[in-house]
This record gives sequence, structure tokens and C-alpha cells, in this order.
Amino acid sequence: MLHFGSFEIETDIFIYIVAAVILLVQLLLCFKVKNRHIRLIPVYLFSVLTAVFAALSFAFDHWDRVGFVVLAVCAAFFLLVCGAAWAIWRFIKRRRESNKP
Repeated sequence: MLHFGSFEIETDIFIYIVAAVILLVQLLLCFKVKNRHIRLIPVYLFSVLTAVFAALSFAFDHWDRVGFVVLAVCAAFFLLVCGAAWAIWRFIKRRRESNKP
């Protein structure tokens, strides 16, 4: 459980809320920003985080290793969410292009 003052939230629900926010931010970047490198900032960020946490999991032992593996999996999950946002954006873009006369 995570505690925010007197408010408690389950950890898995918190991860899903963060994933929804990441999805919305990535979709907003895809639709509103023309520069591809700026649109890819979340992808770059979560790719680096996944690699760093995976590398740190090999550098530590016991429970530290488990913690870094969990963080690497979470970062990879958020990277997958970014990929889903790109797929949604591409689908909508193609749909719009096919509807033009």
C-alpha cells in the first residue's frame, strides 16, 4: 500500500494509473509534436531505465537484485505502454488518411 497522507492506494492500482498517464502523455506528444525525437522522449527514458535497472540487478545480490528486477520489469511495462500509444496513433493516422478524398 502507498500512503498519501490519510489516503491509501494499492500498489497495482497506482501502477495502472501511472500507465494510463504515460499513455495519455505519449498520445499527446504523438498528435501534437512534429519532431520525432521529442515524441520519442518517453521511449528513450524508459529504454534507458530498463537497461540501467537490468544492469544493476546483475551488480547486486539477494534482495537488492530482486528490487532492481522489479524496477526493470516496471520500466519495461511502461515502455510497452509507450509502444501501445504509438500503435494507437499510427492506427488513427492511417484511418484519417484513408478517409480523405
